[in-house]
Amino acid sequence: MFSVMFHSVLIGAALLVPIPFLDERLAIFLWKHMVTDLARSHHRTLTKEQVLALSFQSRFVLSEGCLFVLKRIFRELFQEIFFFLEWRKAILLASDAYYSGYLLNELFAYEGFDPAKSAQYVIAMQKAKQGVNMRLVQGVFRANFRSSKGGLTAVAKWLSSITVGYAKDSWARLRKRKTPDGAAEQQMENFFEMHKSRFQELLKDVIASMQTGVGNLPKEHFEDLRSKLFAEVQNLEAGTN
Repeated sequence: MFSVMFHSVLIGAALLVPIPFLDERLAIFLWKHMVTDLARSHHRTLTKEQVLALSFQSRFVLSEGCLFVLKRIFRELFQEIFFFLEWRKAILLASDAYYSGYLLNELFAYEGFDPAKSAQYVIAMQKAKQGVNMRLVQGVFRANFRSSKGGLTAVAKWLSSITVGYAKDSWARLRKRKTPDGAAEQQMENFFEMHKSRFQELLKDVIASMQTGVGNLPKEHFEDLRSKLFAEVQNLEAGTN
């Protein structure tokens, strides 16, 4: 479960990157990376479409429209006020990523896992999380985020380098009126893999502490979550037979 915790913390830290619009883009990239990494660890092969489907929760991070633009401009004008809200949002997002990562890990380990049913599994995961007391994991993340602000800020600075490269490439393609073809995201992937060991080193203490904290939570909490997931999966399979 190291991969789940590692990516969850990074996803939260991504929202602390002080680059408007691109912090959410980075969080989405890291969420998809978690899906791919977990699938690979269980020798599962997914298409880009299936990875996108299984990273469903990340879509709620990136809003669209004029209201979104105005909100971001307002945030930049009152940065100090909104820092607290961004920090809170980072904790909530990281916690949600952990729950999603836990469920994904269970799905990929499931012998009957069928990549073609990825969209249906998304619904099963959503239903499994309904009614779950997520404040348990949120409490662990909140305590450790507060005690590790320095380390998380350092990680956010490194992550900023990814978004800067992405922004430069996207702007260059826009000026040349080229349609994005994934080259910019591949650049993010290359940078992340290049500095992955650095991120792990910066976060090793906070991850160890958080794993201990989550490990001290009632086992029934995650057992019930797993049971709800596979009850939904069984309903799904019964409906397709």
